[in-house]
Amino acid sequence: MKRVTDKTRGGRIEDGRLLRGQGRYVADMVPANALHGVFVRADQASVQIVRLGVDVAESMPGVVMVLTGADLAAAGVGPFDSDPMPVGEGEARVDLPMPLMAIGVARHVGEPLALVVAASRAQALDAAEAVEVDVLLEPADTRLAASATVGDLDEARNALARSAHVIHHSVTLPRMVAAPLECRGCLAVPGPDGSLTFHTSTQNPYAIRRSLADQFGWDVDALQVLSPDVGGSFGLKGFLTREEAVVAWAAGQLAQPVSWVATRSETMVADHQARGVTGHLSLGLDSDLQFTSVIAAFDVDLGAYPHRRGFGIMNNASGITGMYRMPHAAATVRGTLSPRMPLAPYRGNGRPEATLAIEQLIDVAARQLGADPVALRRANLLRSDDLPHETAMGFPIDVGDFEQGFDQLVALADHHNLPNRKAAAEARGRLHGFGLISCLESSGGPVSKPKPDHCRLTVQTNGRLMIAPGVTSSGQGHETAFARMAGDRLGLALDEVDYVNGDTSAVVDGRGSGGSSGMVVAGTAVSLALDQLVQEGKEIAALQFDCDVDGVLVADGLFREAGGNRALSLSDLVAQRGPEAWVINQRFVPDAAVFPNGVHACEVEIDPETGALQITRYSVVEDIGTVHNPDLVAGQLHGGIAMGLAEALGEQVHYDAEGQVLTGTLMDYYLARAADIPMFRHGNVEVATARNPLGVKGVGEAGTVGGVAALMAAVSDALASRGVTTFDLPATPQRIWAALQALPPQHTDGAPQ
Repeated sequence: MKRVTDKTRGGRIEDGRLLRGQGRYVADMVPANALHGVFVRADQASVQIVRLGVDVAESMPGVVMVLTGADLAAAGVGPFDSDPMPVGEGEARVDLPMPLMAIGVARHVGEPLALVVAASRAQALDAAEAVEVDVLLEPADTRLAASATVGDLDEARNALARSAHVIHHSVTLPRMVAAPLECRGCLAVPGPDGSLTFHTSTQNPYAIRRSLADQFGWDVDALQVLSPDVGGSFGLKGFLTREEAVVAWAAGQLAQPVSWVATRSETMVADHQARGVTGHLSLGLDSDLQFTSVIAAFDVDLGAYPHRRGFGIMNNASGITGMYRMPHAAATVRGTLSPRMPLAPYRGNGRPEATLAIEQLIDVAARQLGADPVALRRANLLRSDDLPHETAMGFPIDVGDFEQGFDQLVALADHHNLPNRKAAAEARGRLHGFGLISCLESSGGPVSKPKPDHCRLTVQTNGRLMIAPGVTSSGQGHETAFARMAGDRLGLALDEVDYVNGDTSAVVDGRGSGGSSGMVVAGTAVSLALDQLVQEGKEIAALQFDCDVDGVLVADGLFREAGGNRALSLSDLVAQRGPEAWVINQRFVPDAAVFPNGVHACEVEIDPETGALQITRYSVVEDIGTVHNPDLVAGQLHGGIAMGLAEALGEQVHYDAEGQVLTGTLMDYYLARAADIPMFRHGNVEVATARNPLGVKGVGEAGTVGGVAALMAAVSDALASRGVTTFDLPATPQRIWAALQALPPQHTDGAPQ
């Protein structure tokens, strides 16, 4: 595959448009005649709703509707279908469908109780405050809702029992929120013919369209879902939420446009949360310190309503074998209900959890056995001649050069001079920590059954090329990547290519954004469509030139006669085909998932008097397959690493003993600032996969998967020098200081951690 040409290299219209503040988001789409929705939400967890009084609110100025869960039930609108969760033999299955708005009980803080629709947002807010809610506390539902086992547990246990050394360790990843720049919101515009145009901030408009049709029995062809610009998604915006469903239904009933745009404080209690995983692990090693077996037991706080989308560690627990030779491995995963917000995927969705678990376990093994943690990892890496390789937990790894990436990272991180930097930090009274970790990801999946994606190319009669892929952009740069691809194949300048994002009427179907699949699956569909366009264009030109297809060259947007002066432009080719635009539809489904992988190194300095932490160096080498857009790859890695570091540095939803959210604003919830994030040293190892014609493996989640583990490895290394043997994220100054003072960390969730 050729790299992008100089003609197509550089920025894209999206860059300037977004930097100038000219993006178009849901709030920008709300017309002057739209009604405004405000949700009344539960302010206590696990309560019986004794009374929900809406009479006063309904009589207030501007109010056109106050909709409750009981109203929906009376209209025949049921809850979201219950998602059957896996359970073990003899365990009871929990059937707990999520109502669109609470009926009778509210199971968590932030659960919607009513929707107030008024002529203005101010009127809706006033009326929402007038809704009267009387409740009685109920015992929290904490049943076991799901359990599953991955790998052969008996074999892994037997191998562990035969091991010369067995190391145990536990990890905890607290709950967190995605906090995208653009809060969730939607605008439903009903048509006179029963159609509905639905603007929403989503990473998967196709899933929203299908879910709306399924939920209400609507004709899917009568629905158009639009999400032209999306200010961040990260997994939170990949599925139909209760608010979106209620707003869409209300608009249909009122036959008027209805909008809802969440406030930041609203999202802190109403957005699905992520992580909430505790893991207990055991690692076996033989007398030569070769890994023999790993066993993990993960417990997931599923929240008030269980769903497979919040059980991401189940699909990605296989990542605990990492990039290592691990003959035996198994994991059990258990999910328990709680009076908290349900879970949703978040960047990596189980991969950071698995990576943190195995990498911290290896560091503990190195400390307990007196081994160098870098050398221990290097000696246990899968070698190139081990590949292809199916791991003990079922990951079918096709290609890679883990040793090359590891060695490149060691050099990039200047590991040789580490003792000098450590001595210098200690001379200044600082604790120095170094952490090096490896991570194996999966993309273009799911691993068990990869999903397809689509692309539609349209050559307009004026010769302009329009690309409409099934992937939805929320900051990944797909518009740039695919326009460059078209320019590379056809010799077009970037401003000669139009792009459609997030419009369900523009392409047959799509998988949206998620799982690092943008280039792997959607990009391949775009590539196949461009190949078809080039082939068909050559065939048309060959007829005109009276030559073989191989005698037609493509350059500068023209199909030229080799050795002659004749040439046809795209508009000429369209005219030869007929009066209509030239449309090409393509679909690609991978035969198997692919496995990007990387090695990360982080260095920190800690002030032992205050617990203050500074990240002084960060290096990463990733194998994401063939790199087509180095600048976009670097951007994705930088953003992903920053998210991983922020998660490790302080992101955590705090609850009190009654289930009340204590981190209800960004004044209380940690977000990383520019000063918290270091500069990155970045390298690539390009080992192309044959599982797609582009040779790509995906980069969207790579930084986050490694970032969490790398920072925690460095922090743990620094604290170990003072005898701290156990430390869970987040690495806040207070928690670090408490660990150094041998004090219990500040309690969260109503109990000491």
